[in-house]
Amino acid sequence: MLRATAPCWFPPGHPECQKVAEESAPSAPGLLLPSHQLAHNFGLWVPQMYHQASAFAVFQAESQGRGPAVSPAWPQMSKEACYLAKQRGSACCLLAAPRLTERPSSVCVSDPSDRKRMAHFPSPCLATDAKRTLTAPSHSQHPKGSEVGRKSPKTHKGTGMASKTITRKQMVHRPSLQSSKKPIILQQSGCQVPTVIRRGFRQLFTKECLKFCASKQEAEEKALNEEKVAYYSSRSLDIYLNVALDTLKRLRGLTPSSMPGLSRTALYSRLEEFLLTRDQLKENGYPFPHPVRPGGAVLFTGQGKGPRDGDSSCRVCCRCGTEYLVSSSGRCVRDQVCSYHWGRLRWSQVAGGWGPQYTCCAAAPGSVGCQVAKQHVRDGRKESLDGFVKTFQKELSRDAYPGIYALDCEMCYTTHGLELTRVTVADADTRVVYDTFVKPKHEIVDYNTRFSGVTEADVAKTSITLPQVQAFLLSLFSAQTILIGHSLESDLLALKLIHSTVVDTAVLFPHHLGFPYKRSLRNLTADYLGRVIQDSQDGHSSSEDANACLQLVMWKVREHAQTQPCHAAASPAALACP
Repeated sequence: MLRATAPCWFPPGHPECQKVAEESAPSAPGLLLPSHQLAHNFGLWVPQMYHQASAFAVFQAESQGRGPAVSPAWPQMSKEACYLAKQRGSACCLLAAPRLTERPSSVCVSDPSDRKRMAHFPSPCLATDAKRTLTAPSHSQHPKGSEVGRKSPKTHKGTGMASKTITRKQMVHRPSLQSSKKPIILQQSGCQVPTVIRRGFRQLFTKECLKFCASKQEAEEKALNEEKVAYYSSRSLDIYLNVALDTLKRLRGLTPSSMPGLSRTALYSRLEEFLLTRDQLKENGYPFPHPVRPGGAVLFTGQGKGPRDGDSSCRVCCRCGTEYLVSSSGRCVRDQVCSYHWGRLRWSQVAGGWGPQYTCCAAAPGSVGCQVAKQHVRDGRKESLDGFVKTFQKELSRDAYPGIYALDCEMCYTTHGLELTRVTVADADTRVVYDTFVKPKHEIVDYNTRFSGVTEADVAKTSITLPQVQAFLLSLFSAQTILIGHSLESDLLALKLIHSTVVDTAVLFPHHLGFPYKRSLRNLTADYLGRVIQDSQDGHSSSEDANACLQLVMWKVREHAQTQPCHAAASPAALACP
C-alpha cells in the first residue's frame, strides 16, 4: 500500500496539525504519495515541493520479512491540507485496481548518495498514452532510479516498442560539408565560335601579317596569337566577329602598302582630281606669296583679332575673348586667370527646342568656362606673316613622280601666339619619313597638351628650330608634290610654308551645313574608316592624324573608282583601303 505524505506549514502540536493527522489516520493508513511523475499520470495534484523531493524517490522491492517502509515526517503545506481528503480517496481507488506485478513494491526515500542507476521500464499505461506523450516528452519520462515490476514478455515487447517511439527524436536534415561546398566554376575557354569561322579569320590575319613580317613562321605565329586574343576576349559570336574585324583593320593599317596593286604614278594621277582649286585655297585661308615683300605672305580671308587701332599692347584672348595688355616681350602685364570652354559649339536638343551647347560640358554660350588657365593667350599666326618660304619646281626623271605625303603639325602657345613644336610627314605607304619636335623661337606660356600632346620634357630635349625644318621640307617637297592633311592651312601657317598642291580632307568631306563649317578628323575617321583616334588622355598624335588623313583620301579614291567607268584599269579590289 501507498501512504500519502505532504508537508504542513503548521508546527507540531498545533490544533490544525492534530486535526489533519486524525482525519488521515483512519481513511488510508500507511498510504505513501507516489512520485510526482506517477501522480501526474493518475491525475493527482502534487505540491511544488515534490518536484524537488521526487528526484530522490526510487522503487524498491520489499523483502518478505520486513514490513512496509516508514516515510519521514514531511511538513504539510496549507494548500495540500485542503486537497488531502480528495487525494486519499483517489489513492484508495487505485488500491482496488489489479496489480500489474506479482511482487509488491513500495516507495521509500533514500539518501541521494545511495542512489543507483536502474534500467528504465515504462509503465503499460504510458504505452496507451504514447501519442500524447510524444507531444509533451517532458511528462512522459520517469525520474531516474524508478523501476516497475516485472511484466509479461508480450507486454514488455509492446512497451519496448512504445519506449522506442517515445525516445526517438526527429532530426532536421543537415547536409554534410562536402555537399554544402560551392561548386567550382571552370574558366570559360571562350565563346562557342565554329571552327570554320576561326580558321577563316586566322588565314586573313596570316595574309596581312605576311606583308610586314620578316618570315612566314613569324607571320603565322602573330596571326595565331591575334586570333586567340579575339577568341578568349569574346563572350558571344557577335562580339567575336566585331573583335576579329577590328583586329583585321588594325593589321591592315600596319601594312606598308596602302594601295596594293596600284603604282605610285597611277595613284598620283588619281589624286590630281581632288586637288584644291585656287579659289578654294583662298576661301579656306591658305597663304599666298606677298606680291611686293620677299618672304612675306598674304591671306585672302579675314585677319585674326589683332591689337586695337593705335594700341599695340592690347591683345584679345583666342580662348575666352577677353582683352588683355602685354609688354614689349609679349608677356601679360597683369596676372589674369583665363576661364574658357575647350570644346566647340554644337546645336543640340535642349529644354524647349534646339540650341547651341559646348561639347566639353554641355553649357550654353556665355556661361562660365569649365577650364581654367594661368593667363590669356592668342593665336598670332595670321598676324605674323613674315619668314615664309615657298616650294619650287624640280626636274624629275621619267620613272620618278613628284611624291605623295601626309602632313600634320602640333603647336603650343608662346608669348607671340601659336608656334610649331612638332611636325610629322608620312609617305603613301603610311610610313613616317620625318617626325621631330621643334623648339619655338619665343617663350612657351601654355603647352596645350590636351590637343598637341607635347610636354615640357619633349621640347626640352630637342634643339631643332623652325628654319631647319623648313630646309628639310624644301628638299623633300617640290611644287608638284601632293600634300594631304586635315585643315592643312593651319599647318602651313605654323610651318610658314607656301604650297598650293594640296588635298584637304576637311574640304573633300564637306559638312552638311556647308562652308565655313568643317567636320573634325575624329568624326571622319569614325564614320568612314570605323576607327577611333584622338582618344588618348595624353593628347593628339601627329603621326596618327597624318595616317588617318592618308587613309581617308585612299578611301575616297576607291569610292570614286567604283563610280567612274573610265578608271577600269584599276579594279576596286586593288584600291582597297587598309
